[in-house]
Amino acid sequence: MNGTPWTPHEIARLRSRYADASCRELAARLGRSRASIYKMAKILGLKKSAAFYARERRRQTKRLRRLGAAYRFAPEAGKIYRFPKAHIPRNKGLRRPGWFSGRMRETQFKKGYFPANRDPDFYVLGALRVNAEGYIDMRVSFAAGARGWRPLHRILWQDAHGPIPAGHIVVFRDRDRLNVCLENLELITLAEIMRRNTIHRLPAPLKEVIHLLGRVKRKINEKSHHGSA
Repeated sequence: MNGTPWTPHEIARLRSRYADASCRELAARLGRSRASIYKMAKILGLKKSAAFYARERRRQTKRLRRLGAAYRFAPEAGKIYRFPKAHIPRNKGLRRPGWFSGRMRETQFKKGYFPANRDPDFYVLGALRVNAEGYIDMRVSFAAGARGWRPLHRILWQDAHGPIPAGHIVVFRDRDRLNVCLENLELITLAEIMRRNTIHRLPAPLKEVIHLLGRVKRKINEKSHHGSA
């Protein structure tokens, strides 16, 4: 009956009972789905009464209290299903080193196996990559993530001059991060790199242009943000 039109008699029954009856009850009485009840009630502008909501709140409160009580006692009830302290598994000692079942021996990975979907040139010590910041990294170990890589220019400098002192950094003379050769590297202090990167070392007219360009970019970003909001 869910696909049939509503009759005037059904609509009259829905109007008279909707405010104080649950949609589950109405669906059973009228032989329709709850979705159909909700839809017609919305079309007719019907609402539940305050008494109905108060009754539902009391019912849900009782239900939640019962669930809470069951939850509080659940840890105690589950004790009989737990392994006791010092429990010894029934299969302890049955599968010793060298034990294989079925085709396990012929299908398991062999020592030194390398996945076919990985580039072997990328997973060898000494492999090179360009990282997200534009520096060349060298693989120095098979540790997970970035721990297995080190910047190539730092490795080259340390091989030639020893450890990099605290508060110092190795930079590129021509500012080309891909030009990794010893002649293009120099060791400077962090204070020096800050002075090199500050705009205050530039002529006044150029600093004013940079400040103006920054203000223009901020205005463009603000307009773009408001336009997309």
